[in-house]
Amino acid sequence: MAKIVFGMCVPHSGMLGQAPEDWLNNGERDRKNPELWYRNRTWSYPELEAERKAAFEPFLTIEERTERAGRCRKALDEMAEAYKRAAPDVVIVLGKDQKEIWPDQSPSITVYTGEEVHNGPPQRPVYAPDHHVVHQAYPQLATYLIETFQEQGFDLNDLQAWPQNTWMASRQGYAPDYPVVPHAYSFVYHQIMGDQVPRHVPVLFNLFYPPTQPSMARCIQFGRVLRDAIEAWPEDVRVAVIASGGLSHFVNDEEFDRRVMGMLASYDYDGLAAIPNGYYQSGTSEVKIYSIVMMALQHTGAEMTLVDYIPCWRTAAGTGEGMGFMYWDPAVTAASKKEAA
Repeated sequence: MAKIVFGMCVPHSGMLGQAPEDWLNNGERDRKNPELWYRNRTWSYPELEAERKAAFEPFLTIEERTERAGRCRKALDEMAEAYKRAAPDVVIVLGKDQKEIWPDQSPSITVYTGEEVHNGPPQRPVYAPDHHVVHQAYPQLATYLIETFQEQGFDLNDLQAWPQNTWMASRQGYAPDYPVVPHAYSFVYHQIMGDQVPRHVPVLFNLFYPPTQPSMARCIQFGRVLRDAIEAWPEDVRVAVIASGGLSHFVNDEEFDRRVMGMLASYDYDGLAAIPNGYYQSGTSEVKIYSIVMMALQHTGAEMTLVDYIPCWRTAAGTGEGMGFMYWDPAVTAASKKEAA
């Protein structure tokens, strides 16, 4: 029978691929955004700066940015090492499409049942190697998951072939003759797996775009069904569940992030579900799929390892991204308990 042996939640921000000298470049985009989500409502940039009293100006120096960029790189390396140590045979990768492959539709939850996943240019270097690579998916497991979820009251979209990545083609100026995977997945393949990707099932959630966003409560339910389905899969394989995205962005909210991380560490599903949905909007919506990892690992007794949390700012109003790096490894938990005894 399959066994869940590892879980991970990792940000996939483009800032992680930028030199600290370039971190402020997207600040102009934030200043022009009329709907910055922060604490259950939208704000214009002037409103946000007035509300937060431009308190984040001291964190915009090149010294601050360099120190935080270094911590992010160190945390990513440790996350990749933790994944390598766990040595899973199969991975469930949870992410989303951000109008990259579906500019005109937003399916709520989708499972990819095709054979292959493509990565490479025109994805930026933080997301892909400098050449075309093909990774093997796991259509048999993917189809089984859809059938299992259907039996449990979920109606899922079956993605049988990747569409062309129109967003990357428009941004980078050309379209390759292969369908580049959305960045939520390519980041995991490249930064965590080092382009050595095992059989895996990509699951896409519409986290950004109303009205088909699954709620936090629905994602928690998804995690329960996923856990039970994996444990019932007859193949003798070691399975990892990885969520790509989060924490708070594009308005960075350190207080909220630390509250959420505390709930994740304590398996507090009720607390996560009780947070108003207005907090889980824009990029912060990616936190919803963290609950799936938490649900998948709870029965193993694993404790959350928080590698680091680094708020990364790009304007005085506190826009930017909260970078939280965390994983669950039952073997690490068992070893630490044995050492403590």
